[in-house]
Amino acid sequence: DDSIESACELSSDQDMKRCNLIVSASPFSQGAYRFEGAFWPGRYMAYRSPEQLRMAGKVDEGNDVADFVLVDFSAAYKFMTTSEVLKGAVDSQGKAEGGYVKLSDLRADLQVRLYFQQMLGSAVWNNKDFETFFEGHYEEWDFDAKKSRVRMRPDGPLMRQAAAKSSVNGASQSPMDVDGGAGSTAGTASPEPSGLGETLSTSNSQAATVKLLLDANGDDLARLSHSAAVPVLSRLAEKSEASADKLQNLTAARRRFLITLPVLLGEGKKDR
Repeated sequence: DDSIESACELSSDQDMKRCNLIVSASPFSQGAYRFEGAFWPGRYMAYRSPEQLRMAGKVDEGNDVADFVLVDFSAAYKFMTTSEVLKGAVDSQGKAEGGYVKLSDLRADLQVRLYFQQMLGSAVWNNKDFETFFEGHYEEWDFDAKKSRVRMRPDGPLMRQAAAKSSVNGASQSPMDVDGGAGSTAGTASPEPSGLGETLSTSNSQAATVKLLLDANGDDLARLSHSAAVPVLSRLAEKSEASADKLQNLTAARRRFLITLPVLLGEGKKDR
């Protein structure tokens, strides 16, 4: 049945029927490859936005990516946002103390240092820079200024994504699970925010724009097009005579968007 799918996951399982793949050149994309189940002909590994990797008998050409390009693992940072890099560091270090990680430990994390050196072309942020970042992304991060530590907000989007991913993988009835190798793959297409740019561009009030910015996922903001950024900047620059709490939200939205702006413009990725 082509409609039956299974989740791909890393595991120690070495059962050939569940792990072995046949690699073949893509018939459509030069230099790309496809991964077919060795014992399940016609079932290919496919990436489905936003973060699912499946073995599917029928690939949806509109939503799935079945052609992959092999790249060095260090290239993975090109496809990651700052929040995703920090999430990995917090996941690995924040097992105790309620998930909190000291900023000093975060700054010393090897993956974080590599991200700043290789992708942003700069030294790791100081504590003040991190404090500004976490305050601008308060819906994702719970920052404790007194103790200079941070954790993922328990009810925030980063935790919800992890829970949803776990739920999807756990509920799958699969004919095979894929055991990951040492290499890394990157799809030939990257996901775009679902309608966020258009919604922001057509927002008819500053309050509506502020709400959209504060509610949006950080990854979606980082993928906005340049054309979507212009009306957002204009709307945020408007004077406001709102109440104190609404002014606080406006300030937070301005700060969050300004922090994201260098990513949208591609700054920090120039050769040193």
